[in-house]
Amino acid sequence: MVPVFATSGTTAADIVNYALNLVWILAFAVFLLYGARIQIYFSLRKVGGSLRSLEKMRDDTKTRLIQELTKYGGDTGAIKSETDRLLSSIVIDPVAMDPSGIVYKLDHMIKTYEDYFKSKVARLTPNADKVTRQNLSNLVEVGMALDYLFRYVRHLYASAKRYSDLFAVVQLQMSLPTIMDSASAYFAATDAFSKGEPIGDSMGPLIASKLMGDVKPQLVAEETVYSEVTYEGRKLLVVKAEGPGGTVGRPGEAIEKLLEMHPEASLVVTVDAALKLEGENSGEVVEGVGAAIGGPGVDRYRIEGAATSKSIPMYAIVVKMSEKEAITKLKDELKSQVDEVLRRFRRLIYEKTEANATVLFAGIGNTIGVP
Repeated sequence: MVPVFATSGTTAADIVNYALNLVWILAFAVFLLYGARIQIYFSLRKVGGSLRSLEKMRDDTKTRLIQELTKYGGDTGAIKSETDRLLSSIVIDPVAMDPSGIVYKLDHMIKTYEDYFKSKVARLTPNADKVTRQNLSNLVEVGMALDYLFRYVRHLYASAKRYSDLFAVVQLQMSLPTIMDSASAYFAATDAFSKGEPIGDSMGPLIASKLMGDVKPQLVAEETVYSEVTYEGRKLLVVKAEGPGGTVGRPGEAIEKLLEMHPEASLVVTVDAALKLEGENSGEVVEGVGAAIGGPGVDRYRIEGAATSKSIPMYAIVVKMSEKEAITKLKDELKSQVDEVLRRFRRLIYEKTEANATVLFAGIGNTIGVP
């Protein structure tokens, strides 16, 4: 029998081509009608995986925090409930419509929140000493950061899913790698804060401690100390946070007081860790002009104001590192740059001051693990 297709002059290859064309047309139509929904579906699946990773990091950190707090005599039930309150606590920025005095309002709110924060931790750990409580406070701050990142990503994920908003999904996908990098850095920091080990941000206090040597420091502001030492024929006023507990102290207030106490000071030098850009090497030392200090800006405002009112030049030396390196255990390649920073500082005071001059040196950063 002769095949039916042969009578019409159509070959099997033609039939296959017709079928493939039909499939492509149908696929194009489906993509045209439902392409956005399909893209949203697969994008949300990928984001959902990251959200689950964030949730696990948050929960693991919370569990670790509760375990650490319960070691110091607190009631387990109270610790669990208070931990939830601490992790979700907030600070509301002052009104900025009239900028006059906003720095001092912000400073007041920060101090009020710190008092609230420390009193909560102290109440939960009646058998802990001051250093332990400071380190536990740092661990709480890590938990707060992870909790906020999780809630923020969950909000964007739920909003995009609820409204099938492709633009919101794309925005979330674009910012997610940075968010996950920050979350991984915070999660990795839990070990260092639990053990009270120096972190990357401890570079400034570590260098200040080396300059202080065996000279006993004096308290100059809350959780902030200074020593008066002789270095390269100059009188140094060396400032750092009071260690070895995890605190950054109040360097702005300390420098204000010291410049009032020593009006003969002719130079202010601040040393701090700084976030490196992608492609830059960790541990790179950079010099500049100004006050090297992060945070909300209150301390930098105080330092700049005190130095400017007395026409004292300000110089800065920073050690570059990644966000993860800044809040995790201090690496040997970063620690090895202490001598390089001191070499730069020595050259700076030779160039900018005369013998017997008074120089204020501030090692900015978290002094955890640094006495």
